[in-house]
Parts: sequence; C-alpha cells; structure tokens
Amino acid sequence: MLVAGPVIWLAHFLFIYAVNAIACARFSAGASWRALPVSSWIILASSALAVAFMAAIGLHQRRRVLVRRVPAFHGRLTVALCLLSAAAVVWETLPVATTPACS
Repeated sequence: MLVAGPVIWLAHFLFIYAVNAIACARFSAGASWRALPVSSWIILASSALAVAFMAAIGLHQRRRVLVRRVPAFHGRLTVALCLLSAAAVVWETLPVATTPACS
C-alpha cells in the first residue's frame, strides 16, 4: 500500500506512451473530437482516473492508520507518495494540451 502511488504513476506512464505511439503509428490522420485527437482524450481520461485512484488510496491509508493503529508514518508516507505521483501524472499530461499529438 505504501508504494501504490508510484506504481499507479508507472502504469499510467507506460499506458499513455503506448496509446500515443499506437495512435501515431496506426492512425496518422486520426479521428478528433473537440479539436483534440481521440488518443489525447484517452490520455486525459486515464490521467483523471490515475489521480482519482491515488486520492482513494491516500484516504484509505489514512483511515487505516486511525482504525487499525498502524504507525502514523505509514499514512503520511503513503499520502506524500500519492501527492508526488499525482504531480508527476499532471506534469506528463500537460503536453496533451500544449503540443500536437504526432509532431
């Protein structure tokens, strides 16, 4: 549970690069919706989902500290790692809004 945030970040990182690589290799013209390619919408949705999972894990670990008397350090460390990983997810999602998908 302690390293759930970084593991989610890793899975998200691999997923968005795979989505972008497949979209650029297979669908160079690509379908778009509201001025963004579908691959960018998939990346945005996966980013929101990853951040939501990290928030849920952080809250769960904080409750676990209170209920099961787990050391408070575990709760703080989990929340800190989830916040750091959420910042990384947001940082790697920013290029979706600023650069073309397959440039």
